[in-house]
Amino acid sequence: MSDNLYTVSMAPHIRSNASTASIMLDVAIALIPSLVFGIYNFGLRALIIILICVISCIASEYLYEKLMKKPVTVGDCSALVTGLILAVNLPSTVPFWLPVIGGAFAIIVVKMLFGGLGQNFMNPALAARCFLLISFTSLMTNFPVVDGVSSATPLTSLKSGGSADLLKMFLGTHSGCIGETSAAAILIGAGYLLFRKVISIKIPLSVVLSSAAFIALFSALNGSTVTVPYLLAQICGGGLLSGAVFMATDPVTSAVTPVGQILQGFLLGIITVVFRFIGVEGVAYSILIINAVVFLLDKIGMRSRFNFIRSLIWFVFVWLIIIGVTIGVALTRKTQDNKDPNFEIIDKTMRDNITVYTVTQKGYGGKIEAVVQIENNRIVSIEVTSHRETANRYQLIIDSNYITQLIDNQDNLDNVDTISSATVTSTALKNMLENVMKDYK
Repeated sequence: MSDNLYTVSMAPHIRSNASTASIMLDVAIALIPSLVFGIYNFGLRALIIILICVISCIASEYLYEKLMKKPVTVGDCSALVTGLILAVNLPSTVPFWLPVIGGAFAIIVVKMLFGGLGQNFMNPALAARCFLLISFTSLMTNFPVVDGVSSATPLTSLKSGGSADLLKMFLGTHSGCIGETSAAAILIGAGYLLFRKVISIKIPLSVVLSSAAFIALFSALNGSTVTVPYLLAQICGGGLLSGAVFMATDPVTSAVTPVGQILQGFLLGIITVVFRFIGVEGVAYSILIINAVVFLLDKIGMRSRFNFIRSLIWFVFVWLIIIGVTIGVALTRKTQDNKDPNFEIIDKTMRDNITVYTVTQKGYGGKIEAVVQIENNRIVSIEVTSHRETANRYQLIIDSNYITQLIDNQDNLDNVDTISSATVTSTALKNMLENVMKDYK
């Protein structure tokens, strides 16, 4: 009997004549629209960051394999794709040494130490992004100037109660990471990957649908009005689309069974929304969490081929748990909504009909501290004593007499619009006034 009855290999298990190199090149080609737009949007520095990421990843893999006396595998282009995806997830403002560290961490720690391509259990580029975000938070959240004005990302504006320009979000002409701002460019890349049959639509579509459904559910449980523009802004913002198209579909760390892929997409959407709901942008974290349990999702998918009833029971059971946890988190969050976690009363003095508050409210750059005086049940003055907002952003507050507008319209703050290009700062000042009046009453 022959000893070569079976050929056993590592992931990715692609049922195709295509080679790993050709698949990786297709992914690299699909990333080009997003990265080219990032260079257009953020300038030459974005191109330099992209090149550093790619060179760092390829050099790390080559040097590691040479030192360990292993076959050199940089020709499979997986290190190239890791470098490009890492660049997608970085702001163009990071110092040049940071992508070098990120590339080395992605390749050596996450990929090569686990045995190389096919044996890493999580996406190397996303693991590197999370490592950099935890280690260098301020650098990773310092987003660049767009059109000469430093402003918050659209998702940050939505979290602060502001609004987002859907057209800008679709085109990508706003602040953010290099390759995640343009929904149009990401969709072009998705179309190419689907045309080339490199990815299945199951995972990206499941991510988008579950995210939209649970954003609507959370909003309804909080008593908020759910609108189509709001849902579209949530889908287009925060790296959700780029994560769903380019990272969740990684052939090494994604599910391979159809049912497993659908479960993966839905779980990714739900976990991402839960992270957003508690105040953290968690697309990367969500993907890494699911990477760790993909084998379980594929087991459910395999059972569906042989025992539909058992798989259906498992599916319903998992979804009941997910929905229960989601509703529980939403209701818990709702009970905490009466207290703004971004607001703090430092001092409060009362004398006759005058009450003076010293308070802080979290703005875009940090805490805004102010002294608010109330006389005869009316706010009569707001003096900002310190802040960490950028100079041009706070100058917009001063030039528009925004604080005076708040005082004049304190009975109906809805009449006061937030200031374009200073949305987070103006929203913070409005929230500060509301919180002071809530405590006073």
